[in-house]
Amino acid sequence: MAYWVNHLMGNAEQNFSIDALTSLYDELAAADGEHTDVSLTHESEWCLSAFASGLVVWEKVAGDGEPKHMVRVTKEKTIELWNLLAKGSTSQIDQEPWVPGYGA
Repeated sequence: MAYWVNHLMGNAEQNFSIDALTSLYDELAAADGEHTDVSLTHESEWCLSAFASGLVVWEKVAGDGEPKHMVRVTKEKTIELWNLLAKGSTSQIDQEPWVPGYGA
């Protein structure tokens, strides 16, 4: 399964090591009004974006369906979800307590 990450400054990277997901999350420490999130996108076009506030957004970037979110998600939980997405386990991610929309 293929996936890629989007870094805080907007550059995308394929073949990003699963072992480096902690460093991807840590980029959020430099988030500002223009650069707000980091994400992992699976080849199925499902994307999981994380924000410094603890907001996590789950959406299909192809535009199918509505986005969902959770708030106050820990770093550890975000990395766990990214790992699942990298493996293509979208149905398992869907079982989380998502709330409709993009959140605040």
